[in-house]
Amino acid sequence: MKKPLSPYETADLIERFLDKKLSYPQEWNDFIEARRVEPAVEPYRELCYKLDPLVNTPHSRDLDASTQLRNAVNVLRAM
Repeated sequence: MKKPLSPYETADLIERFLDKKLSYPQEWNDFIEARRVEPAVEPYRELCYKLDPLVNTPHSRDLDASTQLRNAVNVLRAM
């Protein structure tokens, strides 16, 4: 079993998703569907899960949802 993602690792993953530079095609889905994060990070994983339909789309991403995720990256990096 892999170790839980830290705040910094989670921030990196969210940023890679937003920048369309994931390590592998299903990385985002694996992240939002699994609870493999440190407890302090779980609210941010839940936010990503909630915003997923707005940002994980072949069409334009929702600007407000993308901004919320960029803000989460900043908060996670400050933890």
